[in-house]
Amino acid sequence: KQFSSNDENWMVEFPPMPSGGPYTLKAVFDEETVVLENIYLGKVLLCAGQSNMQFKLKEANKPEEGVTANQKLRMFVTNRIEKNERFTPEDGWIVADEENIGDWSAIGYFVADKIAKRDGVAVGIIGCYQGASMIESWVPAGTYQKAGIEIPDLEKHPDYKNPIYSAWNGDGQLYEYSFKEVFPFSVSEVIWYQGESNSRLGSEEKYANMLALLIDVWRSDLKNPALPFKIVQIADYDYRNDEGWRKIQKAQLMIQELRDNVTTVICADISETNDIHPPTKHILAERIVKVIEK
Repeated sequence: KQFSSNDENWMVEFPPMPSGGPYTLKAVFDEETVVLENIYLGKVLLCAGQSNMQFKLKEANKPEEGVTANQKLRMFVTNRIEKNERFTPEDGWIVADEENIGDWSAIGYFVADKIAKRDGVAVGIIGCYQGASMIESWVPAGTYQKAGIEIPDLEKHPDYKNPIYSAWNGDGQLYEYSFKEVFPFSVSEVIWYQGESNSRLGSEEKYANMLALLIDVWRSDLKNPALPFKIVQIADYDYRNDEGWRKIQKAQLMIQELRDNVTTVICADISETNDIHPPTKHILAERIVKVIEK
């Protein structure tokens, strides 16, 4: 395809193509040629949310068969305000090898590995997460106020007021800093695991509608009004066996009734309850993969 540019942004969109690879992509513009090697076509999953999605493979319990490197698994990590991530956007698509695999999102790796083995395709994971993040930070500033579901500051979870966490919990902050790196490109599925930081009693009543609006915004940005969402229900937690926590879980179950093509994945019965970050992620990944179509 030929085109011209006057120092403006441009994009070439390819038609749907069958999974496969590795391929070589060659781009020629004026007298400059760029060649990209080892490209695969397959599924791309957006893994988003807070610390349970950020939770690393090296911290997780491993399945009996262990974990292995796989050239068909790739991960891209968006910008992080908290500068403790090994990977950055400048690393591009990171191949799952023995040297880096431990720093992958545990859920991201296990889901990608299981889909790759089940479907025989390459799988790319986009890690777009931030521990202790509130849902308000993941949509454009003013989204919830315009919809009439704004939560007063006094009713927000303590993560909003924490001097460390407040660095990324401003209205629309992670949307601007992290999520905007993803679109206008689309993905095959979104896996959303968040809710702990919105579980203060009083504010959780509005979470289902807030999540529904996030789904609407992300589907619009990712150019797919029917984009599938898999919502992981926050696990039971012994130290938060209260109404606020349970109402977030109820809202995450209710979202299936508010929006089409949304599935809630229950994990309370397969996750440890004495840790807010249950380490057994591979069983949860199996449950997520079961509701992702081939």
